[in-house]
Amino acid sequence: MQLNRKGFTLIELLIVIVILGILAVAILSAINPIEQIRKANDAGKRSDSAELLNAYERYYTTFQAYPWGAAVPTHVLANAAGAGVAELAAKNEVKPEFQRRTNLGLLYVTQDTASLVHVCFLPESATSKAVASFTSACDGTLGTKGAVGNCICMPE
Repeated sequence: MQLNRKGFTLIELLIVIVILGILAVAILSAINPIEQIRKANDAGKRSDSAELLNAYERYYTTFQAYPWGAAVPTHVLANAAGAGVAELAAKNEVKPEFQRRTNLGLLYVTQDTASLVHVCFLPESATSKAVASFTSACDGTLGTKGAVGNCICMPE
């Protein structure tokens, strides 16, 4: 008597499911979605830092002063949300929507000299932390690359 076998056995299905599970775990560990989210956050902060720095430089070129006057002394952190961003928006150096960005509260501004400003942020991703070379005070001075607490500053 000959049996017509038209399906998979339970063992065959379990083996396929186990193999798919192993592949899924391997792919997720290689991609590391949390690290990818952190990299995306760092890219957004880097972009906002560069945009804010460019706006400060344009403002300085036009008015020969920064929008905060003397409120941001040398090598002191100043939350970027209060460092003249409203003035930049009023003078059309940034769009008014820029003031409402969530990353703005994570950026810090330091004025090193009369005409040199850094916009800094603390990186989240391991990749960005490994290349961060500015000191933990985010004051624009170079420290040891990859040290804990280091910032990424614009200009680099």
